[in-house]
Amino acid sequence: MLFRHIKTLLEVSEAQDTDETGSSYVIAPSASDSVEDHSQAFRVFFDATQANGATSPTTDVHLQTSHDGANWFTIHSATQLTADGSVHEWEQVTALGPYVRAITTLAGGTNPDHTAKVVLASTSPFALTAV
Repeated sequence: MLFRHIKTLLEVSEAQDTDETGSSYVIAPSASDSVEDHSQAFRVFFDATQANGATSPTTDVHLQTSHDGANWFTIHSATQLTADGSVHEWEQVTALGPYVRAITTLAGGTNPDHTAKVVLASTSPFALTAV
């Protein structure tokens, strides 16, 4: 299956030591999309790094969805980083509401520095509209 339609939900390209919340988006089919919603396959790509921090530092990266744009639920998470290093994961998305966003959450005695990129990919065209 080819996931050639991609949109970036969150990109932290310079190391940060604070939690990050990407923009909230409404997912919509593109005008040329002839695939019914229930047949459209989605995947999420997590790419994150962690360095520094003290006393059990952790970095979590999550894909979240919402039915109303106010109440958010984590539907996929990258493997938690618990030491200096990186994670690169490609996960199938089995359920997705009309709203989507990505977040990072840091913890530890001293928050670690982290970078992150979260990409939503699909087999069919789709559009993201910032809320």
